[in-house]
Amino acid sequence: MVARPAAPPLVVERQWLQSWFGGTPVVIAQQGAGPVALEVPLEFSFQAGRREVKPPLAAVLDKLAEALRRQPQLTLALAAPADAGGDAALAAQRAGALRSYLLERGASSAQLGAPQPAAGRAVKLRLETR
Repeated sequence: MVARPAAPPLVVERQWLQSWFGGTPVVIAQQGAGPVALEVPLEFSFQAGRREVKPPLAAVLDKLAEALRRQPQLTLALAAPADAGGDAALAAQRAGALRSYLLERGASSAQLGAPQPAAGRAVKLRLETR
């Protein structure tokens, strides 16, 4: 019997995340074995004018923190949008809130990218291999 080669870590994590969030508004995409991109619509991420993480986004971040703990070779890029008015300071605060939330759940600071403001109407997260 010939052993199958193990799937690349990012493919495994994408499949695992899709098993959790399939059928939800969370969009998970991957090209081949490249980075895994996740988008969580703004209405499921933050209240208008606030930086506190809403429960649907918290569920996604909890699973990403678990993935980072399991796969120390992975990194996560974080970007959060502003509200419709485009308040860059609010977007930066929200992105910082994503990073703080993940650190509180055991993700390593070395695995987390600098928080960035995102264009559009969704929180954007990207899992990559170092």
